[in-house]
Amino acid sequence: MNRKHLRKSLMGGALVLALAGAALGARTPDRQGPAPASTDAPQQVAPFELASLLSQSPPNVVIIRLDDTEPGMIGSLPASAFGADDEALVKAAPKARKIVLVGSDPVRVDRVARKLLASGRHVDVLEGGSQAWTQAMSKDPTAPKAGARPEEWTQYRKNIALRRYFGDESSAPPPVVKAPPPVMAAPPPPRKREGC
Repeated sequence: MNRKHLRKSLMGGALVLALAGAALGARTPDRQGPAPASTDAPQQVAPFELASLLSQSPPNVVIIRLDDTEPGMIGSLPASAFGADDEALVKAAPKARKIVLVGSDPVRVDRVARKLLASGRHVDVLEGGSQAWTQAMSKDPTAPKAGARPEEWTQYRKNIALRRYFGDESSAPPPVVKAPPPVMAAPPPPRKREGC
């Protein structure tokens, strides 16, 4: 066999092995155990910040309720939509979206949030849990003092509107109903003109 041909064959084989090793070595084996938890604490979102976020209905944000028995927030999804337990939620949660977790058990919310953070997702949690949401949406916020800045009054009015939309069904604006477009009648056929 020719030395030149042998050298090319060995170099080609080494290149194939190097590429295969890089490709297969970069893969992580599937784990059978629970997902690891992140050491970073998730960011917290205040109830009125979450209400403002929900009112905008951004397509890149998903609000997940961990307590399916709680009355639903408009625009949020129950955790059962992603699986039967927390591990299934961690595996099935959307990767390209910001996730906000809401729940009544702060330990469970923190544990699930840390697992989602460890899996590379952007996660926030509702500050104070679902109890803070219920409390914030059950009564109007206190009005600013008489000499308050205009920005404080604007924020107060916004919070009142959000609270009435998300918390008080009796004072919520009625749903917009569009009437169907009127049906146009066909014009009458042209008349024949008689005469000279």
